[in-house]
Amino acid sequence: ECRRVLKDDATIWVIGSYHNIFRVGAILQNLGFWILNDILWIKTNPMPNFMGTRFNNAHETMIWASKNKESKYTFHYKALKVFNDDLQMRSDWHIPICSGDERIKHNGQKAHSTQKPEELLYRVILSTSNAGDLVLDPFSGSGTTAAVAKKLQRNFIGIEKEEFYVNI
Repeated sequence: ECRRVLKDDATIWVIGSYHNIFRVGAILQNLGFWILNDILWIKTNPMPNFMGTRFNNAHETMIWASKNKESKYTFHYKALKVFNDDLQMRSDWHIPICSGDERIKHNGQKAHSTQKPEELLYRVILSTSNAGDLVLDPFSGSGTTAAVAKKLQRNFIGIEKEEFYVNI
């Protein structure tokens, strides 16, 4: 459905862990999307693996893709250099997971297990859209994408099937 509603020169971002991101990437390619980059979100403060049965999951992979190879997509190269001491932005983004005041809580517990940090969505939205553009998040969860889109003067549509998250 995202492919159907995506404008020809728009792009899609998908984030996931090792559980699903490789499948998602293959499906995107099978649907005709053109993968522009994969970005590693390096979590500077990852949650530990308390069982000690695997490596600590200290990153997630984001796929940035255009609708097809010929798409004339938006990329704000110079704006992203600001985040990297005026050097070309790298594909490994060192950003902490949500904590403190940024973490949305319900009854003293984190409201959403995979809430993304605003800084992560800020880079995504700033780098690949313009003020006034429409940002769609079909899995809105805690609403970080919508909140950041609003701050950056983008229009947004958020879709979430879980009433609990919508209410929060």
